[in-house]
Amino acid sequence: MKKISTLALALIAMGSLSMPASAQVTFEPVSTATLESGWYQMRQVVGVSRNDISATAPRYVYSADALGKNYTWFGTDASQKTDATAFVYVHKNGSNYAIMNINGKWGSNMAKYIEGNAEPSYAITQDASNNTQYQVGATWDDWTGWNYMGGASSAQTKAARFEFSKVGETALAAYDVYTVSITGDATTVSVTSTNTANKGTKTVYNGGSYFFTAGTSISESDFTIPDVAGCTKTVAFDASAKTLTVNYTLDESLITKAENVLGKTGIGYPTATSTVRTNLSTALTNAKTSKTLANYSALSSAYTAYLASSDIQMPEDGKAYTFTAIFYDGAKRYMDYAESGYSLVPTSDETNANYPETAKLICRKVGDNKFTFANNAGKHFVWKGGTDGANSNKGYVDTYNAEYAVTVAKIVKGGYVVDKENEDLLGYVGVMGYRKPSGKNPEQDYFIFTVNGSTYSYNQANAPFYKTSGGDKHSSLIKIEETTYPNTVTFNAVSDVEGVSNLATFSAPFATVIPEGVTAYYVSTADNTKATMKAIEAGKAIPAKTGVLLTSESADAVTMVPATDETLATIENNKLGNSAGADKTIAEGDNAYILAKGANGTAFYKGKIGTTLKANKAYLTLDAAGAPEAISMNFGGNVTGINQIVNAEQNNAPVYDLTGRRVVRTVKGGLYIKGGNKFIAR
Repeated sequence: MKKISTLALALIAMGSLSMPASAQVTFEPVSTATLESGWYQMRQVVGVSRNDISATAPRYVYSADALGKNYTWFGTDASQKTDATAFVYVHKNGSNYAIMNINGKWGSNMAKYIEGNAEPSYAITQDASNNTQYQVGATWDDWTGWNYMGGASSAQTKAARFEFSKVGETALAAYDVYTVSITGDATTVSVTSTNTANKGTKTVYNGGSYFFTAGTSISESDFTIPDVAGCTKTVAFDASAKTLTVNYTLDESLITKAENVLGKTGIGYPTATSTVRTNLSTALTNAKTSKTLANYSALSSAYTAYLASSDIQMPEDGKAYTFTAIFYDGAKRYMDYAESGYSLVPTSDETNANYPETAKLICRKVGDNKFTFANNAGKHFVWKGGTDGANSNKGYVDTYNAEYAVTVAKIVKGGYVVDKENEDLLGYVGVMGYRKPSGKNPEQDYFIFTVNGSTYSYNQANAPFYKTSGGDKHSSLIKIEETTYPNTVTFNAVSDVEGVSNLATFSAPFATVIPEGVTAYYVSTADNTKATMKAIEAGKAIPAKTGVLLTSESADAVTMVPATDETLATIENNKLGNSAGADKTIAEGDNAYILAKGANGTAFYKGKIGTTLKANKAYLTLDAAGAPEAISMNFGGNVTGINQIVNAEQNNAPVYDLTGRRVVRTVKGGLYIKGGNKFIAR
């Protein structure tokens, strides 16, 4: 059985495909015992399903442009067509026949189209009693009400009869016939042409032909050639040979693209648990396992859905981020805080490894995709652009205000003036905030960034921008990237502080919420005997730059998030210093004592001059220098394991049990008295 592409080449070689133009008007039935390959007009003269068909009232068969009932590409009409759609191609292969629509689709004995390149075969048999009539297959017939050639699943008791009229060279010469070949990994697609000089079908498949009025200048632009998901396409148009060849090849770059985007996470990328990420991962595995058009098409669709997904990672409570503006010319500027206001600082890329501490912002989610970000100075980041922002357009407010919370949103191609491809927008977001134009109602506007000569600045718009040409050379693209910041508290397990199992110190440059299950204490008094802790009232927030001790029944780490509407605790005469927002170097005169588990158990030990305490910690301060090496803790009056000053003299003091008897050896876990204070032996 021949392939369509082979047949088309053969027809060109024979000259048959220099075909039709205006259908021949005269229908002259042939009467040969067999039909030779070539172009014919065809009409039905004996019906089976309908009784209105006869030699005097025939139904003319034509090459239909659209698929009809029962998957047939052949229509029928009482009137003879006067253009190239009147033609069908009869292909003889030995004793077998097939009839082809001019669009390249073949009819089977069921008048069904066949996907693929192999033509079906059946008998075209001359009627014994009338040599101008032929039976086509077993069941070709114009079924009642269809006006399309259809067929039954079994032979009719009385078969339909057809007449064929050979299309002459004169009629064929009226057309310039262009043959279409679809090759490669996708051969079932179609090409369309709406050129009015086309007198055949508008849609043509592999092996089909276009019939343009002879002498018409035709170029590749006269054809619409579709893309195929999962494939790349190459087009070869030869005007002299009158051929259009389209080759589709599986797009191997999809594998690399999918692997690349799946390997990226962070703000603006689909979440780790998103359906689109799961689907893309599955499609990638399938395409790598079996290189088929179906798998590559599925991969292409999954990739497109991945790029368009709105289920993206958003900023998270307690995590630190930097904001980098991406200008339309490719320049990058990160947002850096100063008391005078946020500014845009040049950077070579979007990696924030070298950004200063002043560029870091701690997140707190306050609504649906709405956030507040507090910086090291305890200021809350707000919208800035033009001259209409809060606090004299500085880009921050001193205390949290729900009105000024910012919105983080995905930006996609299209919309207002965003002309960047979705693939290039992945990982970027837009940020909107509260703007109050002078004399106008407040509104939510996007940050946008504009270039005026060598000046890179903020601006504002009520829609996202990314435009590289014309007068709208602005950008709304922002890279929000996570960065390191000590805002997660890890507890230390303790066994020698009565009533306390997990302990840590903490401070922050902004007010913070006390997590559930955690109690915060400050030191209300401290002297050369002990430090007395006082609990912060439940439901109150820790004020900015306030050192506290945190206790928890659980050993799990907790995230400290910026406070918003929470009431701040009233803390007076706190003896705890802080390293909020930056490391603290112990200097002479600090009289600093650091919480640690030392030789004498868990206590505040004298800090060595020049040593560094990490950021966001707390330390004990005394009013006078020369205090002992270690100071105990007293939580709300409870006696702790070491609630006394520990020094060399006390280390040599005798030890007594609770009955007052002096002991030489202690038993681990036992409660004893030394220097007038109780302790638990370790």
